[in-house]
Order: sequence, then structure tokens, then C-alpha cells
Amino acid sequence: MARRRLAVVLLGAAQVLVVFDTTAFAMALPWISARARMSVDGLTWLITTYSVCFAALPVLAVALGEAFGQRRVLMGGLVLSSAAAAASGVTQDAGVLLTSRAVQGVAAAAITAGAVALIESTHPEGRSRDRALSVHFVVVAAAGPAVVLPSTMLLSTMDSGAAVFWAQAVVGALLLLLVPVALTESAPGPDARSRVGRAAAAVLPLGFLAWLADWLGDHSVSPTTITAVAVAGALTPSSLSWLGRRGDEPSLFTRLYRERAALGAYTVMALLAACLAGASLVLTIALQILGGLSPESVGWALLPAVAGLVLGWLTLPVLAARVGLAATVAVACGMAAAGFVLLSLGGRSYHLADVLPPLLLLAYGCGVLALPVSFTRSGSGALPRGLNSSRQLGAGLGASLFVGVLTVVEQGTSMSYNDHKTYQAVLSGAFRDCFELGVALALAAAAVALLTLPWQGLRTTAPDPGVSDGAPAGTAGSPGSSGR
Repeated sequence: MARRRLAVVLLGAAQVLVVFDTTAFAMALPWISARARMSVDGLTWLITTYSVCFAALPVLAVALGEAFGQRRVLMGGLVLSSAAAAASGVTQDAGVLLTSRAVQGVAAAAITAGAVALIESTHPEGRSRDRALSVHFVVVAAAGPAVVLPSTMLLSTMDSGAAVFWAQAVVGALLLLLVPVALTESAPGPDARSRVGRAAAAVLPLGFLAWLADWLGDHSVSPTTITAVAVAGALTPSSLSWLGRRGDEPSLFTRLYRERAALGAYTVMALLAACLAGASLVLTIALQILGGLSPESVGWALLPAVAGLVLGWLTLPVLAARVGLAATVAVACGMAAAGFVLLSLGGRSYHLADVLPPLLLLAYGCGVLALPVSFTRSGSGALPRGLNSSRQLGAGLGASLFVGVLTVVEQGTSMSYNDHKTYQAVLSGAFRDCFELGVALALAAAAVALLTLPWQGLRTTAPDPGVSDGAPAGTAGSPGSSGR
């Protein structure tokens, strides 16, 4: 039991390290810009490169773990993460920085894919695994707003962006040493290696989609256009599932083809992950430029989002048990949309008092990201690993989309930061466009939930048909969970 708890803590820490990398890197961009003498375009490429790699590789990372062992994949991700962080800390070369961000994206995909699979391999089916997965997903969901404060405190204390990268490298190395102690290797599945090549076929369309999201963001600020791209991205796994009819793809795609509710679960996760990632990124910038807050104050301002996510994690399953998963998820998505609406009405000033209520609404709605067990118990056929991959894909898409919207506005104006009032007015419009995009994405997720997810209440006292010890047949950890 103690070893299982250690495994949950260790895997949660590994996922927090991934989120810390993304957040701390964004906070260190001014230091990177001055040190490497990079333009806005160059900085945007650093974010885009990471997002594309992170969004493109979840399916391949899962397949590699099934073929060669999930612990090996996790350890490989930690090695790459530490090496890339160290490179970012010592270099002043823009090309090396770009390469290190690509490597970090690969590392993040490997760590994220390995974490959920290793929880499954270290916990038997039933309540133990359900609790571990539930805790893991809420930690991952809350990590985004939670790590802003320690990132900014580290930057302020050390007065150097290099400290962030060295801290990441050291923590990654420590986790790498602990992994063999706390985690046992998962057994490779039969014929798993033969599926690696087919899973690799998903890399190109997913990577292209993440890049296209950024490109469209750079060339259009129309929320309608970009929402269409985001929804297409969230539906990509189901499009690839057509190949699964002949058994040519991993079981996730085959299951998506067969089950409408599973398609809905994965799509909602991707769309809400895009909302949360984009909102965190935009608010971090808006609170500094328009709200006049210091980076450390921004960290404190975003902390209430953690409370909102945890509250959603605690209350949404109870609501789903009474009124059904479809209605619960749709209401949560509607609350996230309401939060975005309030943020878009914020005008030219984003002070803490203005941001707190909508941030809590948005975070509570995104508490759906912490509910993989509720999705599997609903009989939707959704797999925890697939839900994690969808969240990963959505987060990458969200970062690309929202950064693209901000970039095109800044590039389209000749105003400089010295003309402070005009610059703020222009950027306030860009932030409003981003929040309107968030409204559209959240409402799209609500519509998908109503059209695809089960309407009946979830049974909490007895298992659903086809459920073994509280886990649906075919979910991760059962014989059909990984295409074995």
C-alpha cells in the first residue's frame, strides 16, 4: 500500500514537472528574449514548437510504452526533460533554444503517457485504481494555475531565467533516480511492437493540426474560424478511427469508431483542456500588462483557480450520479463559458477583483478534466489513457490557438510599448478575442456533451453492466484496454 501511494505521489510530481516547464518557460520569456536577442516571432516559435511536439506524440508514446515498458518511456522522458532544461539554461543561441523546446515537447508527451499507464500497472482494478486515477487527474488539472506562483517566486529570488531551467533539470534527475525504486515495469503486450509503426502514423496529422492551429491564429482573429479548427482537432482521433475498422490502429481508435459516447468524452476533454491552457496563458499576460501586477502577484491571483478545479472534482461526480453525465458536463462547460464571457467584458483593466469571480467559474467548469473515473463508469467506453491523451492534445492546441491570436494583433499594429495607453488598448482587444474564443470552445464542448454522453445518472452503489469491480470492461487495465 505504501509503495502504491509513493507511486501516485511520484507520478503526480512528474506531471507537475511537465506543467512547471510550460509555465516557467512562459514567465521567463522576457529574460530569454533579452539574452538570446529574439524577436516576438522567435519567441512565438519557441512556444509553438513545444506545443506541436506535445500535441502530436501522445498516441505514439502510449504505443511505445505498451511495446517496451511504460517505466522505460517515463524514464526516457525524464532524461530528455532534464537534458533539454539544462541546455536552455546555458545557451544563448536561438537555434539551440528552439531544438531544446522541441525535445521538451517530446519529453512531456512521454512523461504524460507513461504516468497514467504506470498507475494502472501498479494498482489493481477497483477502488484503489479509481482513487489513484482520480487524484492524478485533479493534480494535473490544478497544476497549471498552481505552479505560476512558485515559478515567479523562483524568477524573482534568483533574478535569472536560468534558475528556472536548472531547477527543472535537477528535479527531473531526482525523479529519474526514484522511478526504479517506486515503480515496477509494465509487461509488454503481445504484438505490441507491431502497433508502434501504425501509431506513428498518427504523429503527422496531429502535429500538422497543432501547427495549423498556430498558423491560423497568426492569420485570423476570427473566433469562428479558430473554433472550427479546435473542434476539428478534438475530433481528429475519431477521424483516424476509421482505419480501426480493419484492426489497423490501436484499440483506442477502434473503440472511438464504435462508441459515440466515447467520442464525446474524448472531444470534451480536448476542448476543455484547450480552454484551461489558453485562459491560464492569456490571464498571465493580461494581468501584467493591463492589470499592472508583478509576475509574483499574478501567481497569487491565479491560485483561486486551483480551488475551483478541486471543487469541481469533488462535486461534479455527485451531480452526475443524480442527473446524468451529459447534463452535468454540459452545465460545467456552460459555467466555463460564463467565466470567459465575464472576462471578455473586463474592458481595458484586469484587476484582481475583476478576474476572481470569472476565474472561479471557469475553473469549476474545467473541473471536468479531473473526472476520468466518472467517464469510464458512465459506460461510454472512454479509456483513462485516451482521456489523458485527449487532454494533452487539447492543451497543445489551446496554447497554439491563443498565442496565435495575441501574436497576430501585436504584429498587426505599429504601436510600440512606449505608447503605453494605445498599446494597452490594442492588446485589450486581443485579450477580448481570446476570451470570446474560449466562450466558443466551451459552448462547443457543452453541445458535444449533450449530443453524445449518457443521460442516465451514474450508479455509485452497483457496477454498470460489463463492469468488473467498478471498472468498465475494456477500460485501461482490463484485457481489452490496450489492444492486447
